[in-house]
Amino acid sequence: MQTATIHYLADMQALHTATAFYARIKEAHSIPDTEDKTRHYKQILEMLFRELTRKETRSFGNLFARMQFYFDRQTVPPDIHQQLTALRILTNKATRGMFPLQDAEHLLCIKALTESVAWCYQVTPPATLSSLYTATGSHKLSLAWQHRPGSLALLKCMVTMVGALQTNTLGKYTLLLDVKNDEQGDFQLQLEHMDPVAVLSLHGLLRPYDTIHVLHCRQGAQGHEYSTTAESQVVLEPDLLIDISDLAECFTHKGPNRLLYLVKKLTPQQSSPAAFKGNLVNALLDEMLRNREIDFKTSFVEAVAENVLQAAAYGREKINEMFRDIKQQHWGNLHNTVKELKDKPVRIEPTFFSAQYGLQGRLDLMAEDDTDEYRKEIFELKSGKCPDYNTWKNHEMQVVGYNLLLRSAFGRHRKGSSAILYSAATTTPLRNVSSTHHTENDLLLLRNEVVGMLLRLAGCEFEVLSTITTAAAMGLPSFSAAHFTTFEQAWQTAPPVAKAYYHEFLAFMLREYLQAKCGMFSEMNREEDADGFAALWLQAEKDKLSRFNIIPGLRFREFDALNNSVLFDIVVPVSHNFRKGDTAIIYPRTSTELQPLQQQLLKGRIEDLGKDQLSFSLNNHQMTLDFFLHFDEWIIEHDIYESNYWTAAASLFHVLSPRYRERTEMLLGLKTPRWYPLQRTTPAMFNANQEQIVKQALEAQDYYLLQGPPGTGKTSSLLTTIVGEMVKQEQYVIIVAFTNKAVEEICLKLTAKEIPHLRMGGRNSDASLTLRKYCLEGSLDEARQYITGHRVFVATVATMATRLEQLTMMGIPTDTLIVDEASQLTEPQLLGLLMPFRKFILIGDQNQLPPVVAQEEYFCQVKAPCLRELGILDLRTSIFERLIQRCKTSHWRHAWGMLNTHFRMHDSIAALVNHYYAGQLSSGRAEQRAGFDLYPDQQQQGWERVLSLGRKVFINSPYEATSKMNKTEAKWVVSLLQHLKASHGKGFSKDTVGVVTPWRTQISLIRELIAEDEALQDINIDTVERFQGSENDIIIVSLAVYHAAQVQTLQCLGQFNWDESEIEVDRKLLVTLSRARKQVILLGHEPVLQDSAHYRKVLGEMSRGVL
Repeated sequence: MQTATIHYLADMQALHTATAFYARIKEAHSIPDTEDKTRHYKQILEMLFRELTRKETRSFGNLFARMQFYFDRQTVPPDIHQQLTALRILTNKATRGMFPLQDAEHLLCIKALTESVAWCYQVTPPATLSSLYTATGSHKLSLAWQHRPGSLALLKCMVTMVGALQTNTLGKYTLLLDVKNDEQGDFQLQLEHMDPVAVLSLHGLLRPYDTIHVLHCRQGAQGHEYSTTAESQVVLEPDLLIDISDLAECFTHKGPNRLLYLVKKLTPQQSSPAAFKGNLVNALLDEMLRNREIDFKTSFVEAVAENVLQAAAYGREKINEMFRDIKQQHWGNLHNTVKELKDKPVRIEPTFFSAQYGLQGRLDLMAEDDTDEYRKEIFELKSGKCPDYNTWKNHEMQVVGYNLLLRSAFGRHRKGSSAILYSAATTTPLRNVSSTHHTENDLLLLRNEVVGMLLRLAGCEFEVLSTITTAAAMGLPSFSAAHFTTFEQAWQTAPPVAKAYYHEFLAFMLREYLQAKCGMFSEMNREEDADGFAALWLQAEKDKLSRFNIIPGLRFREFDALNNSVLFDIVVPVSHNFRKGDTAIIYPRTSTELQPLQQQLLKGRIEDLGKDQLSFSLNNHQMTLDFFLHFDEWIIEHDIYESNYWTAAASLFHVLSPRYRERTEMLLGLKTPRWYPLQRTTPAMFNANQEQIVKQALEAQDYYLLQGPPGTGKTSSLLTTIVGEMVKQEQYVIIVAFTNKAVEEICLKLTAKEIPHLRMGGRNSDASLTLRKYCLEGSLDEARQYITGHRVFVATVATMATRLEQLTMMGIPTDTLIVDEASQLTEPQLLGLLMPFRKFILIGDQNQLPPVVAQEEYFCQVKAPCLRELGILDLRTSIFERLIQRCKTSHWRHAWGMLNTHFRMHDSIAALVNHYYAGQLSSGRAEQRAGFDLYPDQQQQGWERVLSLGRKVFINSPYEATSKMNKTEAKWVVSLLQHLKASHGKGFSKDTVGVVTPWRTQISLIRELIAEDEALQDINIDTVERFQGSENDIIIVSLAVYHAAQVQTLQCLGQFNWDESEIEVDRKLLVTLSRARKQVILLGHEPVLQDSAHYRKVLGEMSRGVL
């Protein structure tokens, strides 16, 4: 019976999935624009194979690899195989503008997709779809393979089979690979005439479905055979860019050590005075290049002011020592170098990416020549001890990598020397570095091995971790070898449950990293970022526009050198998904097609964003006006903070460390959290529930978990009260939140309660400006006193993860950590901060939106039995949700509490979501219980009539077979906004109404219809993910769905446990509805929404409006 049920559910899921794909295919056919139609074919194909391979634990570098894997695992009929391969290649070329599809080919694309879905899911397509291509008869999509004779500068292919390692007559290793690509089809590649070490390494690294670049190979006499030469280089998964400086640090005079890369990434690294001094020397050189007349003291003080927190941590005596050392040993060499660069255009800290070599890097200096566009000279500054002659090996390899970057960007025409500047050298500080084929191969070989280790670890192959031993550090400097010993000792002594935890979450974080970098392990419905950061070069401009991931057509307006920000005019407005505070990359348009890899890119964040202008804050503080004046048009695209992923991965090491053994047991739920009773007076403003929670939070000795449903004042009242009480007890409190917006809100609430605090991380915050002022005045002691004089510190999680060490260096105790928005953070994101604190308080709501996780759900299911027994079941679950569930099952009632009085929603709106909290919520203000008198006249027509129906109104929208948009709903939304603006008059503002919709396309459509109406342009129109934490009097919801499969995307299901009850929660629906204070207007196609039990219940409690 059970087996029959499983088969029935599987059949129903196949029917559900196939029907959804058929709907998307029909939609693609109906699109009038041929380019847009082609893009939809490609997107459907990508979604299909992400769905078909979603339970595969190995990584796939691209769609090609996914498809080949599926073809090999399944007995796919040859004609289906042929059609899908042709579809992938043709749509890829067409979307890049190379070969547009002909009219007849469009029907063959529809045919290929439909017949493929039918075969994969064994579901007959609807006649309305199959009839579209009846006229094509027996014709199918096909391709003719082309074999180009002679040598190839670059061959990109996918490995299908790795042969046995062989030796030739000279005793050198050779390796035969079966490979395929879009141009030549299936062929063989013989790795020979290469460095035997490289061939041996590749034999151990390469696996079927890996993508490789082969530079400089030749075609054999048979046509279907290619072979490498002595000049060949092989790059594994080239779209996964590895930082050159990280690779270079793995080299010593005894050769490379691949494990050093892992050790540095996976163990917490402490800052050092030497590194800080190096940063100061770099800053001095940059400042001298910008202002050649500046004196040493002014330049030094300015450099220290840019890093005042770290300077204050080291103290005046140490900084004065650095002052003397830099002046005596470094300043002269810097000054001479600047003179040598006189009259040359110098780019300071330019960033380049190479998808040819799989490398990325930021140079210190690149000098150009106005008379020769190909002359690019590299100057890499090193402030540490220098060798008597030549360069240290790691420094040499860094420059070798940078030479590869410039070759990739500017071709082999690039001219110019490359040198290391040893600023402390007494003789020949400037030392030339020449790349050789041998050194380039050494760097690329190490890069391939690093990529191989990351892919294995992400796929839960952990054998490499046991090889990190003291013996493996032979030949490394003592400070590096010490990290090996630390890791080995922790690994050998860690309990099995700690190792299991480390394994699961390390693989989880690396999958998130690889997804962000190049789309590996991506969840099926993540169409907007399916290629990760690699979309920068993989996707055509129109693809990026269709995904809202780009703003082209920016025109430079002004450069603020003091604040390192650039203002652009948005000449041609486009729909986009950028927001204030987003990290991004800007670069100039130098040709009709985008060429981000052929030039310098600038990193930073969006400081402000309006309809017509964009302000960009640069990470590089050394840009000059002339660089921006040189180009007519600029582009902005999304960037990622790689350091955030590695900070989280390194924090996992604490679980293995003996130092945090007791805290780890506490976090795993193996120990009961302690508490100590206190006597305190109840504030008059608090009810019994609030008072109990404040009391329990203060009494907690290890941790306390505060669940705050929507509008319960967890930040405005409870957090500030708890902090105020702790300050009275002379405790130090560090408060963190996930977003800058939440941090700013916390600071406002603390200020309102007159609680002194230090806001960290905001460059233009009052605290940052005050500290900078002290530093510029030479009062470093006062800056330190200003910091240590505070007892409350506030920052984002990411900022505090890098600043906590500096606070502890100044003697700030780690008494209590308070985390707001804790339910939006994954365990690794928070783990490193939780470990060192005596006590922590987590504030969140597991019923609202969970952490954002990009990888497929299947990968997140915990396998280790010892972890599952502890309730660690899903790697996506926040530590807040996991611990609160552990407290409930263990009856640790003293360690958690839920606020039950809300102050936002009217009772009738709250009734839509109160069942998610087991009916525990009650309103705290009389207005929330008032009768409905917003629109008393029900005799009116149109919107007056609809709005008068009550506080909860549903309007059934017509069926429109377009994904992620509904034109009728968009028109209704804008019409309603216009009505509200007119009826409210001067009282209308962005606080009056907000619009929530699941789809970026629908947001774009609504924005287009609003057009030039300035009052409506200020309205918040966004996804629910962006809406959490906001509220409005009226919330309009435009769901824009037409198929039942879309409801799965609308939902985010969780579970709430109360007493003995288990309540299923739709988190997205809960957050959407709870944004409204007075009224909710819901638009959607009812037949589809009825497919969800959650929406069915909500619709049953709403009045029905008709337009």
